[in-house]
Amino acid sequence: MNALTQLISRIAYPFLRIAMGIVLVWIGGLKFVDPSPVVGLIGASPFAFLASNGFVYLLGVGEVIVGALLFANIQVKYVGILNMLLFVGTIAILILTPKVAYGDAGFPLLSLPGEFLLKDIVLMAASAALSAMASEREMTPVHASQPRRVPVA
Repeated sequence: MNALTQLISRIAYPFLRIAMGIVLVWIGGLKFVDPSPVVGLIGASPFAFLASNGFVYLLGVGEVIVGALLFANIQVKYVGILNMLLFVGTIAILILTPKVAYGDAGFPLLSLPGEFLLKDIVLMAASAALSAMASEREMTPVHASQPRRVPVA
């Protein structure tokens, strides 16, 4: 079991970084295919003044850039923070627009858009974890002179 947890510890950072990159590039790219669902979601929120294709395209560009930076492993401690900011808007819609989040059923039953928005809490937490993991990796560099411990099965 110790070998398994060591393996997981070793792959957690790149796995989370690449998985988050995939999610961001994918959802960012979809904004160029059809921005209307996101425009509608923003339009039903207190941020209705931002409900335009142009703004959604701008969000898509931002998400694709952040995803690409994660793939490239560039300044992840800062990219994680930037990514958290991307999710602030969707979480704000979840909190500030109960009609969008819960539909006619009311709390705690989520509408489909509410489910879409709720998952961003986890993505925001994953972004915080990425930032923290990247910072930790910067502070504890692996020296070539140090032998690597190989787990014994």
